[in-house]
Amino acid sequence: MIGPVHIVSVGARTALGLRAAPSASAYRAGISAVREHPFMIDQSGDPMPGALDSVLDPAMTGPDRFLALAASALREACQPMAGQSAIRSVPMFVGLPEIRPGFTVADAEAIRKGLTECDEIPLEFSASHISTRGHAAGLAALAAASQRMEQGEFDVCVVGGIDSYFHPDTMEWLDEHRQLAGAVARSAFVPGEGAGFCLLMTERALDRAGLKASARVRSAATARETQLIKTQDLCLGAGLTAVVAQAADGLRLRGETISAVICDLNGERYRGDEWGFVCLRLSEHFDDPTDYWSPAECWGDVGAASGPLFVMLACEAANRGYLKGPLAMLWASSENGLRAAAVIDTADSR
Repeated sequence: MIGPVHIVSVGARTALGLRAAPSASAYRAGISAVREHPFMIDQSGDPMPGALDSVLDPAMTGPDRFLALAASALREACQPMAGQSAIRSVPMFVGLPEIRPGFTVADAEAIRKGLTECDEIPLEFSASHISTRGHAAGLAALAAASQRMEQGEFDVCVVGGIDSYFHPDTMEWLDEHRQLAGAVARSAFVPGEGAGFCLLMTERALDRAGLKASARVRSAATARETQLIKTQDLCLGAGLTAVVAQAADGLRLRGETISAVICDLNGERYRGDEWGFVCLRLSEHFDDPTDYWSPAECWGDVGAASGPLFVMLACEAANRGYLKGPLAMLWASSENGLRAAAVIDTADSR
């Protein structure tokens, strides 16, 4: 085992801001980016809601939109590597949406190819590991990358997530399943879009590069839920309970509790019920499990970008002194049953 994995820098693009700092500041201020889509109409004839990027053309769809969101966030996260000639070629782990109407396997491949060809990035990517696993994909990517780094496979890595619901087929699909917030659906969400990236390094790489980290990855885990949304099955939160317990397990021995929770609760009753069961079963791990941040209320549901953007929020809050404590729990739930969680320590950095 090589040792701890550190979060060196973050990059973000959301409906609240084109970089990490303004996105985090706007969320802290409670600013909402939710508005009516300029031309998409729901089944009732009303404008569809959305939290859209403030710069991109609303008519842009597909891989082009994903890559436009990703480019600036990836460039921001990789900025500390500018001038680091000793470290060039690194792997990249990226979470993308589940395959759905408006997002295909071919789209995922086009995004993978486009990410490795981004201009002005001070790194050359030796491999791109793309995971089309939805909301939890970004945190699952963090778990996979951290484990391989701890085992000594590589010392530097980029982890990210990208998503956008703003394709006509995707928005109509949400509307058909009554998941689109509005006057008709009560258990629904506001679609959003965004991209988040994190630059990870082992201590050995940090020392060689002479860089300072913002946080350390204390744990990251994945699990599966078999009682899925959009089915008649009764979900009792078994999958989310399992992954949160895994992520928090190492804290028990040191008598630590989690002071901050950032999650992808988005207004859907299914997700709220899941977390309710976790609160009942695992409250001893938290200062207050009901005191959580749910950024979807401001920047919309950002799907596969959720996990890396949660890392960004925790690091930005810690750097500016308003994170409630050093340990932050991040979690996300995918429609396909994937559950992922991570604990990052903003005090244990170098």
